[in-house]
Amino acid sequence: MISKGASGWDADFWLDRSAGIRKRRSGFRTKAEAERWIGDLRREYARRGRDPGERLSDLVKVWHELHGCTLKDPYRLSRTLAVVQALGDPIASSFTSLDFSRYRVERLKTCSPSTVNHEHRYLKSVFNELIRLGVWHDANPVASLRQIKVDDTERSFLTLPECRRVLEECAVSTNSHTLPVAQLCLATGARWDEAESITRAQLVNGMVRFSKTKNGKGRSVPVPEDLRSLILERGYPGSGRLFSSCRSAFRKAYERTGIHTPGQLTHILRHTFASHYMMQGGSVLTLQRILGHGDIKMTMRYAHLAPDHFATALTLSPLALLRQDWDTCGTVP
Repeated sequence: MISKGASGWDADFWLDRSAGIRKRRSGFRTKAEAERWIGDLRREYARRGRDPGERLSDLVKVWHELHGCTLKDPYRLSRTLAVVQALGDPIASSFTSLDFSRYRVERLKTCSPSTVNHEHRYLKSVFNELIRLGVWHDANPVASLRQIKVDDTERSFLTLPECRRVLEECAVSTNSHTLPVAQLCLATGARWDEAESITRAQLVNGMVRFSKTKNGKGRSVPVPEDLRSLILERGYPGSGRLFSSCRSAFRKAYERTGIHTPGQLTHILRHTFASHYMMQGGSVLTLQRILGHGDIKMTMRYAHLAPDHFATALTLSPLALLRQDWDTCGTVP
């Protein structure tokens, strides 16, 4: 819509209503100038994904403008552009799965298969989203490329004595928020940033409500009363965040313990909670809801720690049945 404003002509229109893309600009000297601006924008938008000289990096920037900027991962754009540059920033229309396959062979010499699979998913999601938005009009060039098979890795977790040592070091940290955040992770299985960013209003009825989660779905988990008191005692007053950033303070406290666990350090408390929960006979379905996993396969990585995991193998195996016969007949081969 073009209308006459206080400082000239104003333009306010939907460039793509289905994608939620709205454009506004004011201060045009004439109505014709505003109309030309709208026409230029629409032509530029229609050409995106069709320009034979358009680079892969141009497509990634369009994807970020229309969709990527809404994601919670602040590093997705820089990581995706780094992959594109490593690929040589090819012409988008000529990029094929063979190009990525050759890149993948070289990349595996310096990084893990999991990292390469992540990079594959980044590019695949860019093309998928641009196809949905009507920006890319050809097939996804990396959609049919299979990911590298990666063996399941054992999740590291802390023993109870190790947990005690970690909390003792957190207690003497110069950052007074390190201990309550670490205890909250151990008590609820929260990710470090989830526990670190809670507000006073999220502690209600003996539970903590995690709202800023990885998948956007909130969840409530009970917390012990003494921990709730510690959180409120050490947290900032007011309605904002209770804690300042204490990730680096936790890292230093952890290093002082001398404990070595491979993997993401700030996730070690989450893995420890899940592992001990299952070892004490917890339900894997309940654990899924506590951890906030969208896919049960993520939670099943801890199922083998349950005391009754495959326990029926002891009584239903052929050897167990034979032993029953031996006990009845009184003969043992």
